[in-house]
Amino acid sequence: MLELSRNAWLAEVDAFADRRRLEKPKHRRSPLASEVRYLHGWRWPGPEGHRVMLREVGILWDRHATDPCPDVPTSVRHDLLELNATLAGCVSTYLRNDGTLGSGHKATLLGCLRKLRRHLHHPGYLSSVQDAFGYYSRLFNVAELVLNDAYPFSAKT
Repeated sequence: MLELSRNAWLAEVDAFADRRRLEKPKHRRSPLASEVRYLHGWRWPGPEGHRVMLREVGILWDRHATDPCPDVPTSVRHDLLELNATLAGCVSTYLRNDGTLGSGHKATLLGCLRKLRRHLHHPGYLSSVQDAFGYYSRLFNVAELVLNDAYPFSAKT
């Protein structure tokens, strides 16, 4: 299964390189964000990818959902609690619908992941609260898995 997944990933990377070679002479110098996201994000490529991702998200979510929401600095509490609730709703919908999301959920996930990434990478305030950093890092990783499974790579995106 690993070899099959690796071959699928290599085929995707080769297809991406071929598209980029064709686009550069047409002065399309920058790839779309949806294309490069898959080069860096968590996912399982290949024919079994959806099944594996759905199972992994279920396992990770079961572990994460039992943890209480940690204390965070007052200045970011409202924003983080809102992100937590919104992402929890998207992940729960993904699991309840056997790994499918509506287009509104995809856009919501993208926006929430951007905001949460800013909180996680802001020096000082969240990383100094170890429990909060771990909690929101796990939430980010689960939401990224959902997005990368629910929004599969396509040359048209």
